Amino acid sequence: MNPNELQTLPWTGERYLTEIKGNIELEHLHRYLFAKRLCSGKRVLDIASGEGYGSAMLAQVARHVTGVDIAFDAVEHANKKYQADNLEYRQGSCAAIPLDDHSVDVVVSFETIEHHDQHDAMMHEIKRVLVSGGLLIISCPDKLEYTDRPNYSNPYHVKELYRNEFEDLLTANFKHRHIAGQRIIYGSVIFSESGSSKLSSYEINDTSLTMTTGIPHALYLVALASDSELPMMEGGILEQPIDESDTLRENLAVRDAQIASLHQTMVERDTLIAALYSSTSWQLTSPLRCVARLFKGKF
Repeated sequence: MNPNELQTLPWTGERYLTEIKGNIELEHLHRYLFAKRLCSGKRVLDIASGEGYGSAMLAQVARHVTGVDIAFDAVEHANKKYQADNLEYRQGSCAAIPLDDHSVDVVVSFETIEHHDQHDAMMHEIKRVLVSGGLLIISCPDKLEYTDRPNYSNPYHVKELYRNEFEDLLTANFKHRHIAGQRIIYGSVIFSESGSSKLSSYEINDTSLTMTTGIPHALYLVALASDSELPMMEGGILEQPIDESDTLRENLAVRDAQIASLHQTMVERDTLIAALYSSTSWQLTSPLRCVARLFKGKF
């Protein structure tokens, strides 16, 4: 079904809407659940708040949340759909944030940086609105895993970053930074990729089984950055019932098609056998088959 037939907010091709289900739902929800743990009692800015659902989630625990988005229709929609005393939405861009200097404790920016090429200006604005020692929670796709595949391109992404470029950008603007990987594996996983990680991943290749620490082939990078010591980064898994996963649905559809095909084959076979048994030639040759069985028993 066309997404335009489902959403109250127009589908842009890239904007996430809460009516969309599947892997993208897990990815987006999990990032905000991850950030929510670090926003309790804080003044929070959510850059590129879009439909508004993420800012509303953060407002459940934050002192105050301001969602900023460049699209007027998104801001208008969010202000109508999500209303709370500690929540507001404003129109603005990441390179010109409509907030006062040093007015927020935490800046959240998920899947924004790849949609523009003003990365330095964005970091400058984030540092401007953050209090001294404030926290940035930011994500971006890893270009190596996300885009560097044969015959793939995303027309909505302007400037993607490789992992080392993402790290360099954060290092140039903050004293401390820590990066986690996010990947969908029948659920969304955010887990530290540092050497101290207790998570082991196993991958079956054609001729061998390999083990690595952390999450291999993570599509997204999720980072904390600050000029103060970083809070503990808690990873986790956001699961969805297996029977709702896209992959399983496809497998079940294939299985059902195979069962239907086998059933049809059996019906056709039974029909053919019934027709053969009732045919005139089968009935006329019945005495000959009886004689053959008698002689077969004597030799």
